[in-house]
Amino acid sequence: MSLARSRAAALVTLAAAGALFSGCAQHARVLCEPLERVYQGDAPGAVEALDRTPVAESSHDAFLYHAVRGQLLQMEGEFAASNAEFEAAAAASDALEPWSVSETITDYTVNEAVKAYAGEDYERAYLHYYMAKNHLALDDTEGALVELRRLDEEFRKLDARYEDDRRYQDDGFIRYLSGLIYESAGRLDDARVDYRLALAAYDGGGGLSLGVPAPRGLRESLERLEAGERGSTEVVVVVESGWAPYKREESLEVALYAPLVPEEMRGASFLAGLVKIAYPEYVSVTSGVSGPGGSLSSGGGFSVAVGAADCDEASATRAGAEPAQDIDALAREVLDRRLPAVQLRSTMRATAKQVALMRVKHEQEEKRREDDEDDGGFWSWFWRALFEDVATTVVAETEQADTRSWVTLPASIWVARVPVEPGVHHVCVVEGRGAGGEAVGVPVPLGRVVVPPGGKAFRFCRLFGGPHPIRCGG
Repeated sequence: MSLARSRAAALVTLAAAGALFSGCAQHARVLCEPLERVYQGDAPGAVEALDRTPVAESSHDAFLYHAVRGQLLQMEGEFAASNAEFEAAAAASDALEPWSVSETITDYTVNEAVKAYAGEDYERAYLHYYMAKNHLALDDTEGALVELRRLDEEFRKLDARYEDDRRYQDDGFIRYLSGLIYESAGRLDDARVDYRLALAAYDGGGGLSLGVPAPRGLRESLERLEAGERGSTEVVVVVESGWAPYKREESLEVALYAPLVPEEMRGASFLAGLVKIAYPEYVSVTSGVSGPGGSLSSGGGFSVAVGAADCDEASATRAGAEPAQDIDALAREVLDRRLPAVQLRSTMRATAKQVALMRVKHEQEEKRREDDEDDGGFWSWFWRALFEDVATTVVAETEQADTRSWVTLPASIWVARVPVEPGVHHVCVVEGRGAGGEAVGVPVPLGRVVVPPGGKAFRFCRLFGGPHPIRCGG
């Protein structure tokens, strides 16, 4: 009966493994309450809800926890605390660069979802953008510029990691913003350099061409500086729109990875056929007037009004916002670039699991023969059911895609530049423009700004356009 008991224990173990990995196919669901609360304008409540999620307790989710928490604290106006969280997220990512030996082994033996998450390439880059925003809110212009310069090191890491040119190796929007900050500080040579880098990135020189045209304001600023002229006094408004795409699991069946199948096992019926692999796929979020995920190609947009007292006054100065970054498209491009490697790892893992099961089956059959156990009894049937049906199914279910992502990022980013006279101004942003360019939405006040002569005042606005589709009740 010892053999029977060992087989029964194996079945329990496999069933437990299946239960362990089931339900993990969409990581965004664990953040449903923070997503709902932040949409409702309750940033403090969203932070508290985030702290109650499993993400807060998992060392493997440290990057996501600190990145999301930093963004929520920023919305709350806790700028110094927000930067501390972003620094923690950066440290968590850096600790995995390069991956440790144990991380690499985990990649190939369990599934992608159980290893520590280092962040997608663009997610790590946007940590520095958000930290720069915090410095600007704290009137620390130099700190903002230092943060944006840290991006150069991030992009150098990407250059070392990837051999081909089809990679995210610069960001036109972030370079554009950096140039504007340099110009506002009177550092025109530095501004000119970053404007050139921004233009090169928009035109495809950064390795990824995402269909976002270089903003007209960028080209005009560079032309002025090339001609020896400084730009005008102005209010710069950056609008973050919609929700970034989230990941869901997709699967397909592929042939076994032949190099991992021992020669003596090739052709065995248990190893014949296909294995299931799992991989992540992004899902766009449809919201607001800007189309799917804040899409830059589907109309809509934003306008900004700057007035002396009330943005609704007829005397307010108005300007339309230009699309500057499509994070929805950027996320897809970055994932597509590494997807073949993800699928290959999944194929190797699935093959290794099948081979391991085959070895166990062979060893148990040898032991049965040694013990001279009856071939036609119940336990013989049970053994075949276990290793040819149940075990195969459970092993397939342990192959889970990594669906983690920074879901509170926007889908798109827009920039409006409004020339003004030096002094105090009130700023509003309006979501949506009609066919004639007129504002069609409800103004969102961004507060009062003081614009120095020849300088720029920066304001940032986060608009969701609608609730996130990931709901706690559905």
